Amino acid sequence: MNIKKIFCPLVNNDEIQNHIYGGLLIAKEFGAHIDFLSSQIDLELISNLDMTISRSNMFESLKGAFATELNEQKNKNYEIFKSVCKELGVSIGNVAGVPSANFETQNGIRSRVYEYEAKFCDLVVSACPVHGEATSTFDATVINSGKNAIIIPNEMKKFSMDNILIGWNGTTSISRSLTNSINILKRAKNIHIIVTKKYDDTALNAKSKLLEYLKYHDINATFEVVTTTNIPGEALLENTLKGEFDMVIASSYGENGVKEIFLGGSTKHFLENTPVPVFM
Repeated sequence: MNIKKIFCPLVNNDEIQNHIYGGLLIAKEFGAHIDFLSSQIDLELISNLDMTISRSNMFESLKGAFATELNEQKNKNYEIFKSVCKELGVSIGNVAGVPSANFETQNGIRSRVYEYEAKFCDLVVSACPVHGEATSTFDATVINSGKNAIIIPNEMKKFSMDNILIGWNGTTSISRSLTNSINILKRAKNIHIIVTKKYDDTALNAKSKLLEYLKYHDINATFEVVTTTNIPGEALLENTLKGEFDMVIASSYGENGVKEIFLGGSTKHFLENTPVPVFM
């Protein structure tokens, strides 16, 4: 996976500066270009909902005030973007040969805008959803784009791919994530694979197969069978913290077709608490 173009959707909240910072750190590490996109409501759509109301002076006044507020937010976000680019030494615009970035605001339904734009990149970078709960925006960019994604914590001050933890659960999704991350793994200094018998009854047999497969790519890794807990996602989080890993490679789907991460259950607990980015 040769990363040249990254897409990062933004949500207008108090964490937008942190999300831009995290996205730029990843772009710098890959030496890539990153497009940040913010979405705002289309006031023309509101105007067309009820023509009787839209013709009233009160509506036009409210619409004008709302438009002013949206424009102020748009300008504020761009100033934040410029400031963080300057701080991290990232060029603004499409600049060949160096990490670069653009910022754009589009009008429309956020999930639709993001899902469409996310299809034209090598990698999606998206912030962990608030409280670990997947939203329509998160699903649109991470799940429906068809791209690999790096999910970043809401505050990330450094980005490294030196120490990587792989959460293996034997699913099609983790198999795909493993193969798609080969070039990332080649850059790592330490790779550790964990698996649990509870969610993969071939855990012990998988050890030789996984290590042999990675050897074909001149990648060395260690392997461990771990125990899970009653809280979905907790075992992955505990092993991430214990090993002081920089990144986790995990499955985006689990055994029941719902959005799950390694060791069963929902992503909620892990995404709500992870201090490191997750590749999936």
